[in-house]
Formats: sequence, C-alpha cells, structure tokens
Amino acid sequence: MPTTPVPRGAYSYYVIVLCLLLKLSVSSSFQIGPLLSTCVDACDRGCTEIRKVQAARETNDDNLLKVELKDAQDPRSALTEADEAAHRAIVGSLREAWGDELRIVGEEDDDEDLANTLAEMTFEPPLDRDLFVDEIGETADIDASKITIFVDPLDGTREFVEGRLENCQVLVGIAIDGEAVAGAVGIPFLDGTMDNESTVIYGIDGMGTGVKGATLTRGPYPLDKHIDGVKYPRPHHATGDSTAEVMDACRQRTIKRFGGSTVIYGGAGNKILAAALGEVSCSIQHKVGGPWDLCAPEAILKAMGGKMTDLFGEEIQIYRDDAPTRCNERGYLASAPGSEEIFHEALAANMVALDAVQKYKEEIEA
Repeated sequence: MPTTPVPRGAYSYYVIVLCLLLKLSVSSSFQIGPLLSTCVDACDRGCTEIRKVQAARETNDDNLLKVELKDAQDPRSALTEADEAAHRAIVGSLREAWGDELRIVGEEDDDEDLANTLAEMTFEPPLDRDLFVDEIGETADIDASKITIFVDPLDGTREFVEGRLENCQVLVGIAIDGEAVAGAVGIPFLDGTMDNESTVIYGIDGMGTGVKGATLTRGPYPLDKHIDGVKYPRPHHATGDSTAEVMDACRQRTIKRFGGSTVIYGGAGNKILAAALGEVSCSIQHKVGGPWDLCAPEAILKAMGGKMTDLFGEEIQIYRDDAPTRCNERGYLASAPGSEEIFHEALAANMVALDAVQKYKEEIEA
C-alpha cells in the first residue's frame, strides 16, 4: 500500500510540538516545607543586606544613604538603597531557586532599573531547602498556580530613614488560594541597634512557629518604652501615627469600649507582630501599601493563634487575583492569641458602628 513520504525535518518538528504540549499539560508543584525553608533563608539574606547599609550609614554619618520618594507628598513612600539591596537578595535568590513557575510579587517590582539589574545577577550559595526536613517532612504537593509569594524587602522604610530601626522588618509571605498560609518575618535590628544579630520568625497556619537566628527578646509583655502603666494603661492597642479622621475615631472607640491606651508602632508588619507576640491586645490600621505588607505577618499571627480581618470585620481578600479595587485601603484588625474570637468580633462590631468608618467604607467602595 503506497504511503506519503514525510518531509525532511518534519519528525523534529513533531517532537518539539509534542514536548511543548506535554510541558503545558504538566504543571509544576511545590511542597510547603522546602518552599518555606527557602523563604526563611531569603528573608535572612534580606536582613543581612539591610544591616550592611546601616553599618555603612553609621560609619559615614548618613552620607551613603540614598533616599527617593515614590510619592513626593508621602514620606511613607521612601525608597532607599537598603530596600533595593534586600529586594535583589530575596527576589533574585527565590527566582533562581524555583524558576519562573513560582509567582513572586514584590513591593519594588515596578522599578525597571532594579529589575534589569536583577536579571543579570547570580546568587550563591543556593537557598537552603532543608531547614524543616525533620519538623515538616513530606507533605502534599501544591499546584504552582495556587501559590503567590509576597515580598516586602523593607517594611518600615520611613522608620529606617528616621533611625527608628526597631520598627523595621523583612516580610516574605506565602499565599495559597488567596489566603495567607505561611511566612517569614525578619527583624534586622533586634533591639533597635546593630548590637545583636538579626532573627527570623517563621510559621505555618495550623502548624506553629519557630525562630532562626538570635533569640527573640520581644513579647509577651509591652515594649520597655510602653511599660509605664500610668502613662500607658493596659490593655494596649497598637496603631500608627496617622491623623486620618477614621483612625482618630477608631482609637477613641477602642479605648472607650475596651479601656487601656493606644501605643504607636511603625510598619504594618511590626504592628501585626506586636499582636502576635502579645505585646498589645490588638492592632488597627485603615490602609496598607499592598499584600506584601500583610501576608507574612498575618500567617505568623494565625500560626500563633491570633485572628485578623479587614477594618470592617470581613475576610482579608487582598491576596486574591480578583481582589476588590482599593483593597489595600480596607486595612486590618489584628487580635492577639488567647484573646478569644469573641473579642475580635466585638472589636470589629465597634469599628463598623462608627460613622467615620462607614463614611470611609463608602468612599473606598464608590
């Protein structure tokens, strides 16, 4: 029976097409243990880069610290060489470890010069995948399409510029199916100085937390600067220094309903960690920069037994691909472990009952 000859090179073409189809049909997957291990190692490297910049800064009377404002009207939008160095160390090493299959979203992703520099870099040694081999071991594979890593290379940049180093953190969070599940929170300046090494707090919701590096000296008591019970009656409620109408109303209602006093913390991650460690009964903020501010600290808070919602008492949606517009302006309420869910519900109900909060909600949902 006669056959039609196959043109020269056609077999190679068919093989290439078949390989591409197979690649598309088999999606990558990850296990939470090795993934968190690399996030902890990357977070630690970010802390190291920030400390290098601070060391040079202290040696040269601030002459080496380059600062620019992403928003000329907002000092909270400061970007420094510490942010950039930490971003390169974290995002670059994670991308080299896991390839393009792992989705990584960083606060500084919009910086083209930084992205171009990152593309030309290599990172040695490779990130450690085996930190939790004994503690976690083999777990179920998670489809890569369900995972997003959120990175804030320096949470509290404004505080870093101002020298309030105790507020600075490095945040590397793991969201799965739009929920904060695991993360690493690095503290480059454990007591606000260069005297001690950095530490990284890590955790997985439902499995617990741990520490890598220097011994954690915070919690479950108030910070030394808030220890005066006459000046700062307990319980303590952490907020930032925003003078927005909605935040003034939240502070006043919280004290009126639950007693105590409000204390100022810099950095979104730092406020949430304060609640997780039991330094404060709750933390309140009406807006954040993006999901990178919340993912890692929320995962740590939940792993320790705390609870977090947005300012209106609703589920945090900011990690989802279909998150509502202006989702970063929904803020958060974070309550400490052991405070019971009834406290969080009462806190949220009191916030939502405020006219200023309702007005704010209408503005961001308009």
